[in-house]
Amino acid sequence: MEIAIGAALAIGVCGLGVIAGFERDRAVYPVMLIVIASYYDLFAVMGGDRGVLGMEIAISLGFAALAVLGFRVNLWLTVVGLLGHAGLDFFHAHVVTNPGLPSWWPGFCATFDAVAGLYLLWALAFKRIDASDPLSFGIRIRAYVDAEFTASQTAERAGDTTAAFQHLERAHILGQRSTVQHVRVHMRMLWWGIRNHKAREVVGQFTRVIGAATKTWIGLIPSGNTGGANVSPFKPMTISDDLAELIDVARSPRLWLN
Repeated sequence: MEIAIGAALAIGVCGLGVIAGFERDRAVYPVMLIVIASYYDLFAVMGGDRGVLGMEIAISLGFAALAVLGFRVNLWLTVVGLLGHAGLDFFHAHVVTNPGLPSWWPGFCATFDAVAGLYLLWALAFKRIDASDPLSFGIRIRAYVDAEFTASQTAERAGDTTAAFQHLERAHILGQRSTVQHVRVHMRMLWWGIRNHKAREVVGQFTRVIGAATKTWIGLIPSGNTGGANVSPFKPMTISDDLAELIDVARSPRLWLN
């Protein structure tokens, strides 16, 4: 019975999102994931076990982080979150023994998560919903980052590896406020280090790729940092006027559209 109710409720909620236009706001499914994950915290409170509550909060915070990343970076991460939570529902009893959890909840929640996740997957695959915000900073700055990538490739083909890396540094300054662009730049720097046998750069970029992926979305970035292993990853630096102007344009949808 709980499986049928979970499926019906998920279909009803997603259908309401279509009819009422809620899904035009990209936040609706990430918020859904956060709410779903938080119910286990409520059951832990009802069960009165502080140890279990701590474990449930830690798990729900992980899904909340995935929801925020999905909203700010790409909604495919929210699909992963919803379907991942459905999987957790089935195995939850083997992970945490929550005394306040109703016996019917895992089956109900798993079905709701799976149906909602599969609907979002379908909606993204058929372009009913934009996976990324078309007016996000990452989308707007990408053209400028790509221009620096092209200039870097041209310089490296001409044999000027120093100039090639300098263009990657400019790309880093431009894209470091976007998780996707930030990671892209550090991956380019990593491959530059591999191609040119720069061991220090290779090692440095491995850690910087992880930092870019995990810290950019919460704003933990040193403004103007050039991103190479030759500088501290925590050091703010002055941004040149030409790059500052491009960043200002990308940060303003009105200027960018004009």
